[in-house]
Amino acid sequence: MEDKEKKVDKKEDVKKENVVDAKKEDVKETKKEDKKFDKVDKKSKKEKKAPKNENKTDKKTNTPVIIGIVVIVVLILVLLAYAFLASTPKKSVEGMLQGLKDGDYEKVNEYVNYEELISASSAEDGEELNAEAQKLLFDKLSWNITEESKDGDTANITVEITNKNFKTIINNYMQRVLRLAFSGQDVTDEQNQNYLIEELNSEDVEMTTTTQVINLVKQDGKWIITTTNDELVNSLLPGLKEAIDSLS
Repeated sequence: MEDKEKKVDKKEDVKKENVVDAKKEDVKETKKEDKKFDKVDKKSKKEKKAPKNENKTDKKTNTPVIIGIVVIVVLILVLLAYAFLASTPKKSVEGMLQGLKDGDYEKVNEYVNYEELISASSAEDGEELNAEAQKLLFDKLSWNITEESKDGDTANITVEITNKNFKTIINNYMQRVLRLAFSGQDVTDEQNQNYLIEELNSEDVEMTTTTQVINLVKQDGKWIITTTNDELVNSLLPGLKEAIDSLS
């Protein structure tokens, strides 16, 4: 009986050992599988990271190209700015006319002496126009350049200039002044200026177009207008000379 019991115990022990061994094998297998999965995960992570490295290399290779494009664009802008700002006969004429229209007399002086120009347009009594009247002389000025010729450091610009008819303005102004004078009233300088400003502002004054050839000469890299002040006044203030001559 004891021998049988021992045999049974041994069989039980063997079974237990087999079960333990089987569990150990299972654990080993699971560990192996886990290691395999870990390797796969690491590979997949590396593969995911790879594009980032590729982007970095792309950025490094693209940087010189971008810098080159920026440099080219800057050079083009500089050349365009130089071409735009460079002095030409046409730009000088347009600059002078635009300055007169805007009342920017400092700009006008870059191309022609404004003080001499405005004095040539004054009546014989030498009465000076106030700032408001001076601006109204050219507030409706417009022009159209029809021809341009250049020979070395000299140039001619043919331009059609349109402005108020100053013969009408002066005649209307003088009628009002004389009417007051004949009525026995004294006309003050302030009244004179006010009457002139009112006539300059009048919407009833017709527009007149004259054609003028403006002469220029290049001095120190800049084109300067050399047409006489009398000729410029005749084209810029059409009818003024005729009106003044009729008064005298």
